[in-house]
Amino acid sequence: MLKRIVERIRKKHILYPMVYLCAVICVVLRYLPLYSDKEGVQMIPMGAALGTTIAVLFITVVWELRSRERKRELHPAVKALLRLAGIFGLSFYLVFILEFVNNSKFSQMEIKFYLLDMAGVLIIMFILFMILNSYKLTMIVMLVFYSLITMVFYAVNTMRGEPFQFIDIFSAGTAMEVAGQYKFVMTYQVVSVIVWSLCLILILLRIPDLKLMRSIPGKILIRFAALPVIFGLSFLYLNYNWNGELGIVTDLFAPIKTYEECGVQVGFFCVAKYMRLTQPEDYSVEAAEKIAKDSLNEQTPNTVTDVEPVNIICVMNESLADYRKIGDLRTNIEVMPFYDSLTENTIKGSTLVCIKGGGTAKTEYEFLTGNSVKRFPAMVPYVSYFTHEQYSLVTTLEAQGYDSVVMHPYKKTNWNRPTAYRLLDFNEYISIDDFDENASKIRGLISDQANYEKIIERVNEKQNSNDKLFLFDITIQNHGGYNTNNYTGEIQVTDYNDPSVDRFLSLVHESDKALQYLISYFQNVEEPTLIVMFGDHYPALPDAFTEYLSGAPYDDLDIGQQQNYYATPFLIWANYDIPEQSGVTTSSNFLGTLMLEQTGLEMAPYNYYLKNMMTTIPALNHLGYMDAAGIYHSWSEGGEEALKKEQDYEYLQYNNLAENGDRLDWFFGMG
Repeated sequence: MLKRIVERIRKKHILYPMVYLCAVICVVLRYLPLYSDKEGVQMIPMGAALGTTIAVLFITVVWELRSRERKRELHPAVKALLRLAGIFGLSFYLVFILEFVNNSKFSQMEIKFYLLDMAGVLIIMFILFMILNSYKLTMIVMLVFYSLITMVFYAVNTMRGEPFQFIDIFSAGTAMEVAGQYKFVMTYQVVSVIVWSLCLILILLRIPDLKLMRSIPGKILIRFAALPVIFGLSFLYLNYNWNGELGIVTDLFAPIKTYEECGVQVGFFCVAKYMRLTQPEDYSVEAAEKIAKDSLNEQTPNTVTDVEPVNIICVMNESLADYRKIGDLRTNIEVMPFYDSLTENTIKGSTLVCIKGGGTAKTEYEFLTGNSVKRFPAMVPYVSYFTHEQYSLVTTLEAQGYDSVVMHPYKKTNWNRPTAYRLLDFNEYISIDDFDENASKIRGLISDQANYEKIIERVNEKQNSNDKLFLFDITIQNHGGYNTNNYTGEIQVTDYNDPSVDRFLSLVHESDKALQYLISYFQNVEEPTLIVMFGDHYPALPDAFTEYLSGAPYDDLDIGQQQNYYATPFLIWANYDIPEQSGVTTSSNFLGTLMLEQTGLEMAPYNYYLKNMMTTIPALNHLGYMDAAGIYHSWSEGGEEALKKEQDYEYLQYNNLAENGDRLDWFFGMG
C-alpha cells in the first residue's frame, strides 16, 4: 500500500496531499465559529467559506488534470472560468490565513472589510502577474509570501503585544537580535496554516501555466507597463481618502483596533498611510515664527540654583515600569525599595510616554529634543525624518562646554542610531562592542549594574575631573522576553501566578539595586553631578495581569486610569542642593527642560517656551494631557486654552524637525 502511495506521488498525483489537507481542515473547522453577529449584522460563515474555497481549488485542479490526462482540450471559456476560480479562491485563502492566525476578532469582521482585504490581494496579484508573466509562478509566490508574512505578524505580536507595522521593517535587525529572548508557541492556527500552505503548494505545482506575453518584446513591454500601474496606485493610496470613504477609522494610537475591525492587511495599509510627516493644519513658517517671538515675552529665568553640574548623567531604563500605578500590586518583597527611599535632593514621580510594549527610540527622541511623537505615533523620527542636523539637549549643553557621550550596551546600528546620533551632534557612541566580554549579564543581556560601572569608568576617563560631561545612557537589561526559563528572580506576586510577570518585576528589582550603586558612588564624588533616570515604556505583559490589578479591561477605564499604563517612573537626583519633590507628573518631552531647570545653565529659547507651556499643560502624550489642576483630558475633549497651546506647540516642533532652510535656528539653538 505504501509503495502504491509513493508511486502515485512520484507520478505527480495530488490526491493524497488533498486528502490530507481536507482531513486537517475538518479537524480545525471544529474550532471555528460558523458565523458571528455584530450589532445585528450577519457575518460571513468563515468555516463553510474556507471549505468551499478549498473544494473549488480541488475541483479546478482535478478537472484540469483529468482533462490533460485524457488529452481533451477544455473550452477556452471553461479554462478562463477555472483560472478565475483559482485566483479568487487563493485570494480568499490568503486573507483567511492572515486573519485566522493574527486577528482575535476575526469572526466579527464585516463582509465588506473581508472583501476589501481580498481586493488588496487581487491588486498585488495582478501587478505580480504583469512582472512575472506567469500564472502558476504568481500563484505560488503569492502563497509563499502571504504564508511567511502571516508568521511574521504572529512573531511580532508575540514579542511586543502589538501588531506588525510598517515601521517594524526598519527595526528588523533589532527584532532578529532579541528574538532569542522570546518563547514562541506553535498554536493550532499556526500549525494548520503551515500544513494547508504546503499542501496547496503541491497542488499549484501541478496546475497548467498561462503567459500574458510569449515574445521577448512583449515580456519587456508588460513589465514596463507595470510601472505606471504601481505609481498610479501608490499615488491614489497616499493622496486619496479611500479609507475615510469606506468608513474606516484609523486608530494610530492603538493600531490593533483597526487591525481587528477591518482586517490585518487593511489595518496595516491604513496605519502605514499616515507614516509621513505632514504639516499641521494651517501651518506656515511665519505663523511658527510669530509664536516663537511672542514666547520671548513670557520667558522666566531659572532661579532654582546657580550650580553648573560638571557631570550630567541621564539614564533611560529599558521597560522600567511601576505597576503600583495601575492597581494594588502585592509582592513577597518590595520591588523598588531604593527608589522609594530617595528624598534628599530628589525630584521624582511619573513621566507620560506615548508608547507601550516597544518603540524605545520614540521616548528617547522626546527626551533629547523636547518634541512629542504624538503627531506621528506610527513612525520613529530617527528612522523616518532625520535628514539634517537636529537641535537637542546635546547642542544646548555642548554650547556651554560639555563633551557629549551616548551609551547603549547593545548593537550599535539599532533604530538608525549612528546616523541619528551624528545629526544630534553626539561626540562619542559607546555600544556593546566597547564593553568587556566578561561584563555581568542577565538573560544574556548586559546588566544595569555592568552598564552603570561603564558609566563610572567613562566619567573617570576624563583628563581633568572638572571637565564637563553629558552622558546619555539607554539600558538593555529589562528588554522583553519574560516568558523564557533562563532567569529566576527574587520577586513573586502574591495571589497571582504568572512566571513572566515575576521575572519582569525581578528585573526591575535588579535595576533598583543598580540605581543604588550608581547614586551611592556619586554621593561621594566632589564634582557637582546631576543624574536623571526614567523608563521608556511599560513592557508587553499579559492583559490578564493588568486587568487583575485594575479590576477592568483597559478599554473600560477612564482617561486618567488609562494614562497610568503610560506613566513610567522618573527621578532627578543631585549631589548638590535642589528642591525636593515627589509625586510629580511630567512627560518625556518636558523632562529634559525640567532637568535643565535644576542647574545654573542657560536654556535655548525653545526650552523656555516648554517651561512656560508646562504651567498650563504639565504633561501630555498621545492620549491627551493633564491640566494644571491635575485632571486628565483627552485631546478630543480638551479646553480651549490647552488646545491652542497644543496647536502652537505642533507648529514649533514641525518647524524644528522638518524645516531645514526655514528652521528658526535662533529659537531652537543657543544663538
